[in-house]
Amino acid sequence: MGDGVFLPPVVLGWALVLFLPAGVLTAVLSTLLERSGPIRLRQWAEDAGGTLRRLYDAPVRFGVFRFLLSLLSRLIPILLVLAIGQLLQMWDRRFPFLWSFGFVALLVAFTEAGNRAILARDPERALDVLTRLYRAVLFVLAPLVTLLAPLVPQARPAGRDEDEEEATAEEIEAFIDVGTREGILEPEQGEMLWSIVDFRDTQVRSVMTPRIDMVCAPVESHLEALADRFVESGHSRIPLYEDSIDHVVGVLHIRDVLRSLRLPDPPPVRELVKPPLFIPETKVLGELLKELQARFQQVAIVVDEYGGTAGMVTVEDLIEEIVGEIMDEHEALAAGLEQLEDGVWRLEGRGHIELLDDLFRVEVENPEYETVAGLIFNSLGRVPVVGEVVDTLGLRFTVEAVADRRIQTVRVERAPESAEDAEETET
Repeated sequence: MGDGVFLPPVVLGWALVLFLPAGVLTAVLSTLLERSGPIRLRQWAEDAGGTLRRLYDAPVRFGVFRFLLSLLSRLIPILLVLAIGQLLQMWDRRFPFLWSFGFVALLVAFTEAGNRAILARDPERALDVLTRLYRAVLFVLAPLVTLLAPLVPQARPAGRDEDEEEATAEEIEAFIDVGTREGILEPEQGEMLWSIVDFRDTQVRSVMTPRIDMVCAPVESHLEALADRFVESGHSRIPLYEDSIDHVVGVLHIRDVLRSLRLPDPPPVRELVKPPLFIPETKVLGELLKELQARFQQVAIVVDEYGGTAGMVTVEDLIEEIVGEIMDEHEALAAGLEQLEDGVWRLEGRGHIELLDDLFRVEVENPEYETVAGLIFNSLGRVPVVGEVVDTLGLRFTVEAVADRRIQTVRVERAPESAEDAEETET
């Protein structure tokens, strides 16, 4: 044995036999735990059950277990450098520890490359396959986990202040983001969950039917006229007003109209309406939904700061904010989206600007408007006339119909310069 060698060759040999596979395995096990998101880890622990499930359900013990694995994955390479260096020194090799360090560095690099490949290919299956190995390592490290866990500061009790509630909302958003990114949630599921999270803070003004689009009728109308109004609109409920739309007296259901038409002596229309629920534009959707449920109502009338009617909102509008647009047969026919030819569309002025992204891959950042008409008004600074052309965002908007200072339909296509650039890119 050469000078400077402190362990007998047999011990060094056994150290290599143990440390080489242990170094690789602890690195793999630690990396999988550290780089797996909370959703994936929870799912794995539930599937594994037994001691691993109990470990995961005890956050402090689970944190200590992860720490010990991480510590071993860093400590074992150092021990390998020392063991291999002493063996080379015993064989009188030049620069023994330099060669030893180079070998271990290559081993660590290959292990890290393998870890990345596992994480990129199928980390869920890797966790499942290595479950028995995790159990074995936990069995070995359990005494240390039990010894160190009491030394870790405990989390605060369940009482929460406003800052913690805000942090909880951020955690929910993080879970959705991680779940979507890791493939645990489908993109559509992630979008729906995002909608649910945003739902409680969204204001009524962003989902309401604006005043100009409301289908209403005077409360003095005859039942036959109201029945015709229901047929024309395709709605099941209509607000009734007195004198002007700013004085809504109630909401009429088509069921009450049809029932009254069968009576020999029908009651006055005013007796058929239900008292309306008036809400401000700034009311958030989460509160509104609870209020509508408590009052067993389907419609709310939105008023502005001066008390005038700003619009109306229904339970269907609230549901659509979560699950997306819901159109019945009548609405589908009047959806206001018509393809004229390849790359050319006719849109309603009230169509949402997100349609432009869906049809032309055009993103409007931080807009001050929500509709195609709003985009045109913002670009021109005035009410357009029929036939007027607006080029913006790489698109050409041709106004086809205007009524009462309101843009009804617009022809949309790529602007000539934008179309040429697209063709050159494809070429």
